[in-house]
Amino acid sequence: METQSERIAQASAPRALHDGSYADWSAIMVGAVIAAGTASVFTTFGTGLGLSSISPYSGEGSALAAMLGVGLWMIWTTVSSVMVGGYVAGRMRRRVDATTADEVAIRDGIHGLAVWGVTILLGALLIGLAADATAADTVSTAAAAPLSDAAARLARNYSVASSFVASASLFIGAAGAYWAAEMGGRHRNENKVFARFGVWI
Repeated sequence: METQSERIAQASAPRALHDGSYADWSAIMVGAVIAAGTASVFTTFGTGLGLSSISPYSGEGSALAAMLGVGLWMIWTTVSSVMVGGYVAGRMRRRVDATTADEVAIRDGIHGLAVWGVTILLGALLIGLAADATAADTVSTAAAAPLSDAAARLARNYSVASSFVASASLFIGAAGAYWAAEMGGRHRNENKVFARFGVWI
C-alpha cells in the first residue's frame, strides 16, 4: 500500500526520464557557500568571545575551561553550519525523475554529504591561506616568548585534544548534513512554506 510520503514524492517528481548525473551541483555549491558563510559568522562571533584559541602560558585563566569552551563552540559551529547548507541543498535539489520516496530521501541526503565535503575543502583552503600569511608572525612571536617545557607539553596535549574534537565535530556534521538535506527535500516535496519567513512587519 502506498504511503502518504510516497504519494507526495511521486506527485512532485517530473515525468521526464533522467539522462545525466543525479548530482545537482548548483544546489550543492549554493549549500556549501551558505554553510561556509554561516561558519564564518559563528567563528567571528566566537573570536570576539575569546572562543578561538587557548593560551599555554600561566596566568591566562583556566586552560581546561577554555579548552571545553573552544571545543563546544567548534562542534556547534561545524555541525550547525553544514546542517544549514545541507538543508538548502536538499530543498533546492531538482527532482529529475520519478522514483520511490526512499530513493529520493537517499539522494537528498547524499547531496547534504556533498555540501559537507565541499565545505570542508573550502575551509581547508582558507585555513591554508591564512596559515601561509601568518607563518612569519608566529615564528617571530615564538622566538620572542619561548614556552617552558611544561607549557610546551600542555600545548601539545591541547593540540591532540583539539584534533580529536575537530574530527568528532566533522563526523557529527556529516550525519547532521545528511539529515538536514533529507528534511529539506521532504519540505520541497510537500511544498512546505514558512509563512512568516522573509516577512518584516
